[in-house]
Amino acid sequence: MLLYNSLVLKRQRILALLFAAVGLSNLLRAGMAFVVAPALGGWNLSLPLPLWGVIYLLLGLAFTGTAVVIWRGHGLRLALPLAAAYQAGVWVLNLWGIRSAYHRSLWVRDLLLTGAFLGLVVWLSSGAKRSANSRKGDAL
Repeated sequence: MLLYNSLVLKRQRILALLFAAVGLSNLLRAGMAFVVAPALGGWNLSLPLPLWGVIYLLLGLAFTGTAVVIWRGHGLRLALPLAAAYQAGVWVLNLWGIRSAYHRSLWVRDLLLTGAFLGLVVWLSSGAKRSANSRKGDAL
């Protein structure tokens, strides 16, 4: 049982690090959107760059906060819904806000990365749910 719990704890830590990486990268994108916005003032963009920045800021805060909660051993039930909502939002933004033909040519790659990300989140969070259930049984 101890070996199983240490494996679950490692999965939980990896999931928290994954969410922290996604959160911090979105915070970086948000910062860059506000830095670059004045330089692209005359360009015809699909969505205003400050709006992109706010979207990335909210996503970054959500993922970074969830990473902290998961690191502390809570909120594992939030992992898959947040990851799925994130991917759905990214795809909505891709369909609605991207005009570049080159970027649209990469959708097959993006679809594979979406599947890999969601699969990794499912795998990393699955052992933790079983562990929580076994701990409840141990207490009885």
